[in-house]
Amino acid sequence: MLSNRIFISKNASEIDPVRSQFDELGFEVDSHSFLSFSSLESDNHRVEIARPYDVIFFGSPRAVIFFKASQSISESAKIACIGEKTAELLESLGYTVAFRGEKSGEPKVVAEEFKVWLGSRSVLFPVSDRSLKTVSGLIDESQKEEVAVYSTKVVGKLVGVSDVYVFTSPSNVDGFFLDNVIPEGAEVIAWGKSTEAALISRAASVLYCLKNASFEELFAFLGQK
Repeated sequence: MLSNRIFISKNASEIDPVRSQFDELGFEVDSHSFLSFSSLESDNHRVEIARPYDVIFFGSPRAVIFFKASQSISESAKIACIGEKTAELLESLGYTVAFRGEKSGEPKVVAEEFKVWLGSRSVLFPVSDRSLKTVSGLIDESQKEEVAVYSTKVVGKLVGVSDVYVFTSPSNVDGFFLDNVIPEGAEVIAWGKSTEAALISRAASVLYCLKNASFEELFAFLGQK
């Protein structure tokens, strides 16, 4: 690699705890998230759950945070989630996670595994208003309820030129391309299959797609370069 400048579509607060690891690998990090989030719960709108559920599935740590801001998790419900980071948050809050996806970067794989594990039980999905519904879309309408608990807004911003670009979500891909282009010769890494698909839809060439969607996997890949 001729240069060591890397862009990642995450907030600086998420990068700061691992910045030293980027430094050790010789990378100067430029970070910015093109997303802003807000609760859909307000004085004029209540987030309501229509029926009881046997299982609740969280697709991200953010879904946990916004759901708990307005609702309580049913004590009788089993808790399921997309992957390790979401499980870590739930466990830090004192919850037992009954199902966790092993490859959060491959949500279609997680969806298939979750469908088998779920069986005929009913499930609640707290989601964003921009959710791709990769997991919930595989579950029969009769046994699921999807509740939008937070809003995701995409905000464009011009960022500096880098040699490596790491995109962490399809919405961040949308935000980046509002005011930016990927320079010729730059390398692109996708934070999971859904993000890879969003990049490919914009004719971007993806060098590597993270299977587990974690910093650990990203550092392992960068260390091989």
